[in-house]
Amino acid sequence: MNNKTLTTLLDQTDNINSEIGESIAIRSKDHMEFKLLPLDKVYPNPNQPRKLFEKQALDELSQSILEHGVLQPILVRQIGDLYQIVSGERRFRASKLAGLRTIPAVVRKLNEENTMLAGLIENIHRRNLNPIEEARTLRDIILNFELTHEQLAEKIGRSRSALTNRLRLLQLPSEVQAMVADGRISAGHAKMLAGLKTNNEAKLWANRIIKDHLSVYEIEKQIEQSKNKLTDAKKQKGKFEMSSDMHVRAVEENLQELLGAKVRIRQGKTKGRIEIEFYDRGDLERVVESMVSMRI
Repeated sequence: MNNKTLTTLLDQTDNINSEIGESIAIRSKDHMEFKLLPLDKVYPNPNQPRKLFEKQALDELSQSILEHGVLQPILVRQIGDLYQIVSGERRFRASKLAGLRTIPAVVRKLNEENTMLAGLIENIHRRNLNPIEEARTLRDIILNFELTHEQLAEKIGRSRSALTNRLRLLQLPSEVQAMVADGRISAGHAKMLAGLKTNNEAKLWANRIIKDHLSVYEIEKQIEQSKNKLTDAKKQKGKFEMSSDMHVRAVEENLQELLGAKVRIRQGKTKGRIEIEFYDRGDLERVVESMVSMRI
């Protein structure tokens, strides 16, 4: 699919509301048709990016539908005698809860690619997706339609950096992604965690956010302080190791001067050893005599 097709589909998806007002029971030029469909003839798209539907929100929408009806038709495509939802699964679910038998729908002829793209874009524009669902949606569009980050950002009205930051959330460990998806951690928190070096760090800070109810500002400050402490500790360790190495070299030089032989000191974590070189038996006896006379 080229960018022109993507732009056309995006414009058509955004303009469904205005178009259906003039096309009730009339087939339009691009094969769009308005119908009142039996609910038992409609089914969700298994590739729907939105996976979580809050019960309370569905109950509230169901009550609204009981009082006012379905104000905006769902978008579907016909497959055999049935109709697959392209966008509007939440309205579909709420209508079933309300006990309706039919639902208003716009029927369009869409192939598999266009169906996926229309559903993804509609969900993004309506902000129906949690940050993780949205990140997966963006990734799927990029992979399936071979778009660059910059091209997709332009199509959905975002900056390239904002889109890239959202995609980075998928680098978080699955446990942390679940926390973001169910709202225990905000997108702002997740952005901070995605910048950490290891999964263990991300999980540690995620749990701390939830336990201590930390704001994005607070967690950013604490992570920065932790990094500074780690840097200082590394510097101190480096200074200690440097000082220790200098002392070992000095001892080696003193022993070499006293014994007249090359000396190496090997240090391990818990113990060490001193190596003294000699050339032959006579040189060995000389070194030993030097050590005895100095009572080493």
